[in-house]
Amino acid sequence: GTGGQGNGNGDGGNGDGGNGDGGNGGGGNGGGGNGDSGNGGGGDTGGQDVRGSKQDATDPCLDEGQLPCGNGDHGKGNPINGSLHANCRAAQGEVDPICEPKNITPPEEPPLPPILDLPPVITFEPKKPRKEGEACPNWIMFHTFRDGNLQVYRLDGVEGSDGITPVNLSKSASSDSRPSRSPSDDMVVFQSNRAGNVELFLTDNMGQSQTRLTNSQSNNINSMFGPDNQSVAYQSDRGGNWDIYLIDSKTGTEVQLTTDSGDDVNPYWSPDSDWIVFQSNRTGSWNVFVFQVSTGTEYQVTSFAQDVLFPAWSPNGKYISFLANLDGTWNLYVSDVQGKSIQQISIGGDAGNASWSPEGERIAYQITTGGDVNVHTYDLTTNTEYLVSVDYTGPDSAPSWNCDGSLVSFTSTRDGDPNLYSSYWQGGEGFAQLTNNPATDKWSQWSPSKENGSRGY
Repeated sequence: GTGGQGNGNGDGGNGDGGNGDGGNGGGGNGGGGNGDSGNGGGGDTGGQDVRGSKQDATDPCLDEGQLPCGNGDHGKGNPINGSLHANCRAAQGEVDPICEPKNITPPEEPPLPPILDLPPVITFEPKKPRKEGEACPNWIMFHTFRDGNLQVYRLDGVEGSDGITPVNLSKSASSDSRPSRSPSDDMVVFQSNRAGNVELFLTDNMGQSQTRLTNSQSNNINSMFGPDNQSVAYQSDRGGNWDIYLIDSKTGTEVQLTTDSGDDVNPYWSPDSDWIVFQSNRTGSWNVFVFQVSTGTEYQVTSFAQDVLFPAWSPNGKYISFLANLDGTWNLYVSDVQGKSIQQISIGGDAGNASWSPEGERIAYQITTGGDVNVHTYDLTTNTEYLVSVDYTGPDSAPSWNCDGSLVSFTSTRDGDPNLYSSYWQGGEGFAQLTNNPATDKWSQWSPSKENGSRGY
């Protein structure tokens, strides 16, 4: 497809959902078909052509005229839908495409002048700590090809231990992905191409019923449950470009939040229901903006000439994290909400898939260096970085915290095919394999937040 901003790079092109997020608009063509959905299992396709014409017979994910690793978008991630090439490679059993970082001359352009005011000082009520002895809902969501197509599953513990088996939450013959669970852990919103285009669906936390939430002829993706357990923020291309929308999961009432002629994508809630952070290319490059729901007012947080991607608001409300390539490497940064104090977190390689801890003072992420991808965590209270995934040279990626912040889950191929693992958040102990199915299991989400790995970055 050539529609919209995505150039056919749907939810992941020939990736999560087939040939794009759906439709001939912002996301690409169709919704189910080749890629992750068409070739199941994430394992060996026996040289099967999963994308059509190929430039390089050794890589079935390259269409004619596409550039090989390091020269195109391989692993970089389309900032709207994810990388077409990355998600296609995931269908071949690769967790995250690995490209040797190249030396890039840092851009010399000065920061762009902001087009909107900086946000005001925003205060949030402190998150109530768990009471001593209070149960922590410790089930984990993940994507899998166990049924031959991409589905969202739930797992309570270690697969096979004490008779524990995963539960299918999304239940379709199509491609289902990018789940977000409600803070109450009762409901899950996810996107699916079962209707032809990509729409949002709701399911309960045991997958007993699935209900269509959006109903349009466009693509509705990247949803996230709000702190009120009712409002869902998402992006849609129904107006010809990507804008941020809000839908009430109980009444179905929809409200369009942003109306700029540029693309507004990747919405992420603050700790309360009045603020959303998102990225927009309205300045000519991708930058971070925030939206106040009660007033309809938008503010600009960053004003870089280089792209700033995937903003995420910390659960304590103090920080906004994002990825930016300001010096030739994709690094993880953490900023105050006003964008006045920005701290670089990652060093030594390309960063991706950042995930906040439940209390908001630690952050997990992956770093790609040469042929290796590792999961790291960073403690903002001590400015200390920890290596979580150890004893393996290969892809360990897409971290997610458990609900009490003691463990981090991630996807790894260390046993030969993609499975889920967990480790103590500082690494070194508590290492466990969570899934053990020969089909591909990947992209976990452990505590209420927004799943990052399926975006192909």
